[in-house]
Amino acid sequence: MTTRLQLSLAAALMLAPINLAAADDFQLWTAVSAKGPVNEDGRFLVWFDGHARFRDDAGDLGVSILRPGLGWRLNRDLSLWAGYARVISRQENRADVEEHRLWQQATYNVGEALGGSVTGRSRLEQRFIDGGGDTGWRVRQSFRYSRPLTGTPLSAVVSNETFIALNDTDWGAASGYDQSRNFVGVNYKATDHLALESGYMLNHIRRENAADAFNHVVSVSLNLSL
Repeated sequence: MTTRLQLSLAAALMLAPINLAAADDFQLWTAVSAKGPVNEDGRFLVWFDGHARFRDDAGDLGVSILRPGLGWRLNRDLSLWAGYARVISRQENRADVEEHRLWQQATYNVGEALGGSVTGRSRLEQRFIDGGGDTGWRVRQSFRYSRPLTGTPLSAVVSNETFIALNDTDWGAASGYDQSRNFVGVNYKATDHLALESGYMLNHIRRENAADAFNHVVSVSLNLSL
């Protein structure tokens, strides 16, 4: 792995700004996902992930997401995808925010480093809010480093995902840096196709007219590889 790639990864994992005046919350994020080829060694791929995210010291359901998609494997290192997401954000003392998203993404292998592997995901979203007239365009860039722990079914995992909004909308999206998610945890490979991943995530969210939010998240996900 080149020095440039190592520096790029390090920079990506430190993109969350620090704001000592930010509002903090402890949250629990749970997820299930399934992805892989329809037929063994086939090029046609399917994708699904579902999420339940609990806020306010993990006491209230804040966000739920259902996200199906389809993909095509170009080669062993690159796959292209497209799909739809249904997102419901529950609000205190007012109606829930219901969002529809179209998304397109590329998933790819970046390289190897320090005994582990680096993968990436580049996603473009078009966001539609019920009651809003504008379409929000957003880019999400994710890098993930995973290193097996010798002699165990465990791997150490570090990842970053950074969100950039491409335009302002009449429903509140502001162009520029939107949020970042920095994760460190452990992946347990229960079988060749099933893995459980858990760890800590720092989720920084930029606010336009209020203090930025820092969510301290326990993240738990169950992942099925087809």
